[in-house]
Amino acid sequence: MEEAPAIAHLEVLRNDARDEIKRRIEQRDKYSIQMTISLAAVIGVAVSKGGEFQRALIVAPLVALYFTVLILYSYRIHALLARYLRDQIEPQLARLCGTPLVAEWENYYKGHAVPGIRRSFFLTGMWIVDLGSMGYLWFSEDGEPAFRVATIVTFALYTVGCATLTWKFWKN
Repeated sequence: MEEAPAIAHLEVLRNDARDEIKRRIEQRDKYSIQMTISLAAVIGVAVSKGGEFQRALIVAPLVALYFTVLILYSYRIHALLARYLRDQIEPQLARLCGTPLVAEWENYYKGHAVPGIRRSFFLTGMWIVDLGSMGYLWFSEDGEPAFRVATIVTFALYTVGCATLTWKFWKN
């Protein structure tokens, strides 16, 4: 295979993957902003009129769980793209161009990157919203039996969702 066409082809693949990574980063930032605004709206409703609508907090964990799933899925695709660049594209480019593999961005970054805390931040935030809002509802409500049952069931479902997402994140 001629080197110039192979290099050009690999450059196109690399540029496409890098562009997708950049879009994923932007997407996560937008999800983070949307989650913050959504949670602020729920909390705003819950504390309005002297706490008359505090039961609205029951949806806060759902908002946090939903956006955390979107954010972590975006991280997963980002990681897959970076691995593709690091393991497939960059070694071929380095070989064809006669440059050291560590000079390629994803390989360099992997060797020098500060461990990411943002994924852990989103997971921790999700748990805080789940435990905090449901705990607040449990201790602040007057004890109406139907709402107590709804709180227990909802808390159990949210906690299973949070645990599953956390397990999947730490597993990979």
